[in-house]
Amino acid sequence: MSEPTTPIEPNCLSSSECVRRVAKLLEQLDAAGLRYDPAQPPAPDAVENILITDKWSCRTCGATDVSTCPHTGRPHRRYLVRIAQDILRLIGARTGQFVVRPPKMSSSMDGRSRLRSLRRVTMNPQALLLAYYYAIPSCEEVDSLVTECAQHFLVLLGHLNQYGAQGEVSGEYADALLSSTALMWREYSRRIAEGLDLSKITDRQACKDTLVNATKETYLAVAREIRISPSNECLNAFLQLLRVRLGRVAPQEDLDKLEASDQQQQRYDDDEEQAELNRHGKCSLNRTSLLQSSAPPVLLSEGNTSGSDAEAPSPVAIGPPLPPNWYIDEHGRSRPPQVTEEQRRKERFSRMEFRARKAYETVIKVPEQKDDPLKKEVIAALNDAQLGILAEQCNQQPPDLRNVPSFLNLVVEGLLNALPRRLRSRVEQEVRDVLDWRVVRRSVMGSPGNISVLTRYVMGKVAQYGAPAKSEETLSLAERISEDLEKCLPDLGTAVANAFRVMFSSIRQLHEDVAHYSLLYIAPQLRDNAVPFMREFIVECLPSVEKWESSLAFVRRYFNDERVTAWIASPVAASLTIVTESAKRLRGCLVFGLIDLLRSSGCQPNERWHDYPTECFFFEKPIVFFAANAVQECALLLLLSGTVSTIFRAKGMDSATINGILKQLHDKFRRLLSEQLTLSLLKTCVSDLMRKVLVETKPECDLTDAEVQQLNGAVEKMTDTGSTLYMTFEKRIILFIEAVLARGENDPAPLGLVTDSLKQVAALLQRALTLNWEVYRLVYDGLLSHVEQQEASA
Repeated sequence: MSEPTTPIEPNCLSSSECVRRVAKLLEQLDAAGLRYDPAQPPAPDAVENILITDKWSCRTCGATDVSTCPHTGRPHRRYLVRIAQDILRLIGARTGQFVVRPPKMSSSMDGRSRLRSLRRVTMNPQALLLAYYYAIPSCEEVDSLVTECAQHFLVLLGHLNQYGAQGEVSGEYADALLSSTALMWREYSRRIAEGLDLSKITDRQACKDTLVNATKETYLAVAREIRISPSNECLNAFLQLLRVRLGRVAPQEDLDKLEASDQQQQRYDDDEEQAELNRHGKCSLNRTSLLQSSAPPVLLSEGNTSGSDAEAPSPVAIGPPLPPNWYIDEHGRSRPPQVTEEQRRKERFSRMEFRARKAYETVIKVPEQKDDPLKKEVIAALNDAQLGILAEQCNQQPPDLRNVPSFLNLVVEGLLNALPRRLRSRVEQEVRDVLDWRVVRRSVMGSPGNISVLTRYVMGKVAQYGAPAKSEETLSLAERISEDLEKCLPDLGTAVANAFRVMFSSIRQLHEDVAHYSLLYIAPQLRDNAVPFMREFIVECLPSVEKWESSLAFVRRYFNDERVTAWIASPVAASLTIVTESAKRLRGCLVFGLIDLLRSSGCQPNERWHDYPTECFFFEKPIVFFAANAVQECALLLLLSGTVSTIFRAKGMDSATINGILKQLHDKFRRLLSEQLTLSLLKTCVSDLMRKVLVETKPECDLTDAEVQQLNGAVEKMTDTGSTLYMTFEKRIILFIEAVLARGENDPAPLGLVTDSLKQVAALLQRALTLNWEVYRLVYDGLLSHVEQQEASA
């Protein structure tokens, strides 16, 4: 077994020479049996046997069988360990950086003001040798991230061995290769120092990012060198290997972006080379070449200069985190996402649509639609389940806090998203710094009750930026929750879960308060510019009139309708400011078409809104849906009230008593219908309400089985929109609305207890039609001419 190479002064070696010497040292490891092939990794027992049977080595006595040198009395080192240390010295020779620091007191007394030293890579040769063991996929003694780091480090060493054995070694590529190897060694040795334990790897995502970034840097360096030497088989094989490894540790889209960036850089280099050739062609051949001044050395901050990365602080990213979808290019510059024309068009559509809809809502008050109660229950159940899991983990001994960072991130993002943009930019960094899990982890790990500090901070921000009337209540709630956390009442897990539950609910309330205030602030401007904003959206974002397929079909369907023709000659049409008869006919199409959209009888559920004019009634869709639901609800209430009145009259009650009972039941029936109950539950609730009213009014009476069956039959009929009875009641309601919209009646014939509700619905539809005609007036001229041309051609 040959002796390792003698120590060298690495500062006097070039990058190319360092790569050659590293290759020679790696050949000695290869000769000893330590080699790593990604396609055929060695057996763990074989690597372990080589490391155990490693012989002693001494440059003074040359003995290999004793552990102490007989001449100097110093302990011998292992042969492979000495080789590994020489490899690390050579790698650090070209990747170390000069740092400047203040001198010690004794040195400053001698007049020295600065000390300069070279920081090299961490000297841990035993860890380098263990990389051959940890890189084996079947090794289960370490975390998978340590295995990935070891594999990539050995892949780089293998390429150094092959590339350094060649005759010519590029200095620029050697620098890049040594730098990537040093970066990967730094990450691998850091993970080794953390104890090779999954629970001690503090930041797995940072390790993955370092692995991906190191692979990308090496990939780009190899790609640049291949452009210079395209026939180099060693470089081409290594590039394919890196592509395979990058596909394992990064998503496919990252690999696609990397290849696209490399191609773009190649085109840029080609353009620069061509421009350089053109410049030199114009210059005279005997022109004196200018010497380029070398760049001054880069001095790092005055920090640790002991030469050990284990003692040095870990690198910290300067500046705020990248916005969503931003990326770092191969030159280390942050770049915004590449927005396509399609994305710009969608963003513009969304922005203008939002402004136009909010302007419309300031003029026409759109009734709020009630949320689906079942959806609310499902969301609440999922949230409670997640908080229950968090409580169980916190109650373990010791507390398991691995899910706390994810909840904390939700709090951070929710709090920032609730704030207005101008305010968010001022407080974003403060919020992220205070609620950064990496900062608060130590205090929380020592005492999880310290989450109370975070709770007070979050609730304080909610009280500061939320509604002033709720600030005292918010702060008192925060104080109560914080006390429970500090005292672990009723237990630690429940207190932590309750704290997050309160923070989430407070942030949701902050969302609502800020949104409400923002709309109140800009409501006057939106109201004054509602018509221009809506017209701008129609012209800029909707297709041209000839492509309004649903609206053209809608107008043609009613253009020659008998009701429209009769309406044109009515006093209501004559009182309008519309001049031409064709324009009046178009207005009649909108009126009677809207009335027919409110019908649900005789319509299949999947074809209910098939004929809706998407373009003409773009902004009116919530109002049309609300009116259609109101028509259906009023029909059901009329049918139900008639059945109840019949049952009570059969029990001998007078009309005055029945009318009083119906007024009491009316609001209760409306609440029942709004809760979206199942048919069986609705039947039960209606029967229970009837029995309760009977007990209060006439205790000696009760519902018989026949009366219960009569009620159940009425409920079934009123929920069946295809039944004849439902059609009859719906027709009466539609005629009521038509009297207001088409005939201009202010006080149509009453329809019982639903009269007031129907008047409000009809008035809302009338205001919507008036605003629609004002906004679309210019567009309707083109629509009308297009319809008339089609009618003439037909």
